[in-house]
Amino acid sequence: MSASRSPLHTWLQLFRAPNLFTVPGDPLAGFLLASPALVTFNPHLLLPIGASLCFYAAGLLLNDLMDLAEDRAERPDRPLPSGGARPSHVWLAAAGLTALGLALCAPGGMKALATGFGIVLAVAAYDCGLKKIPVLGVVNMGLCRGLSVFLGTTFVGGCGCPAGGAALAIMCYIAAVTHLARYETTSGAPTYAIFLPLIGPAAMAGLAKGMNPPALAVLVLAAAMIVFTLIRVWKKKAPLPPSIGALIRVLLIIQAFYCLLSPASAWARAFACLLIALWPISRAVSKRFYAS
Repeated sequence: MSASRSPLHTWLQLFRAPNLFTVPGDPLAGFLLASPALVTFNPHLLLPIGASLCFYAAGLLLNDLMDLAEDRAERPDRPLPSGGARPSHVWLAAAGLTALGLALCAPGGMKALATGFGIVLAVAAYDCGLKKIPVLGVVNMGLCRGLSVFLGTTFVGGCGCPAGGAALAIMCYIAAVTHLARYETTSGAPTYAIFLPLIGPAAMAGLAKGMNPPALAVLVLAAAMIVFTLIRVWKKKAPLPPSIGALIRVLLIIQAFYCLLSPASAWARAFACLLIALWPISRAVSKRFYAS
């Protein structure tokens, strides 16, 4: 990334703009799955969504700060090594976003605040070295997303079986995608790593209860999108880095699936449609900003 880019473009790149669209759906799914049927919109939903966005953005900034020396050698066009953003400013933004995220958790009570601290610790552990450990690193990344789902449940009393299944399925899927992403800078990924993200739809089908026809249709859509992307990678018809971005975007479809399993009826369908509608927007944004 050239230093001549506008500050807005630089910060959107630091925040991995395409991926930001996939963040609100985690606490949203947890909130809806743990809620009784919603008759009116519950504004408390905005708190875990805002907190998750803050934690996610802060984690991305910390990741780039920890990788600065490596990026100077291998990816000098990125915002920090190119001089597009000052490390001191990025540190300040990461700290501010973390504090804001925890402040947004506070109204949810001790469970929400403890979950927020858990996300902060998991993110910091990943960025500060755990990501270099093959198994622990990918599980830790999945845990960050799973905790984000759980954060949504803490604002409506806690995590039941449906929300727990959603958190586990999303955790497994992101862990698998993260493992595949480890091969972005190599000549090729092993076959098992390429097809490991199929654990996502398998877990969705296995852990879901009371699946209705709309949810089943969305499950089939998510599985088809994952299979299509992975086959293209396997046949070397698509480079791995943008394929990782495509797999991350499938989270929007997975989150829509879990919204449709919630007892929130009309609200669940509306939120599911919104998440699915965000997929083409995220894809369009990915043409200007890298996602991994």
